[in-house]
Amino acid sequence: MATQMRIEPASPAAVLAVASRMRERDQHEFMATSYARTSDELAQDMVRRYAGLPGAICALDGTDPVAIGAMIEARPNVLTLLFFATNEMPRIAISLTSFITKRLFPPQREAGVHRIECVSIIDHTDAHRWIKILGLKQEATMPGYGKGGETFFQFAWTAPDVR
Repeated sequence: MATQMRIEPASPAAVLAVASRMRERDQHEFMATSYARTSDELAQDMVRRYAGLPGAICALDGTDPVAIGAMIEARPNVLTLLFFATNEMPRIAISLTSFITKRLFPPQREAGVHRIECVSIIDHTDAHRWIKILGLKQEATMPGYGKGGETFFQFAWTAPDVR
């Protein structure tokens, strides 16, 4: 029997469940921008940073937490998008993509957000493909962005009427 994706606020238990089982490439990406030295330290850091964050969401497949996402206001009317998931992400990918593009982004844009941006490590090609499906475009290469000198890409959506 097929389960249905649900969206809930990102609770500490949900963030820990996803962070403890996150995809290898997601872990590599977040380790590169964290002080954490181990996967356990990273999972605890993710709980501290994102659990209970206003607007942070958990996408579940039935009762299984699969993905955590958030949009953080970096500057007025500019949001930074973050996302990490478990290997079960393909089970909810279509539903989650639809939720983000049809229900999460539009109210932000209507409220005056003129830029949604994110960064992703250079070799996380699956993430890059999905980020582009969400409507963001690659706009920069940032050598030395990670703590070990890793190169990241900058992606962004900008409103058509931005100067």
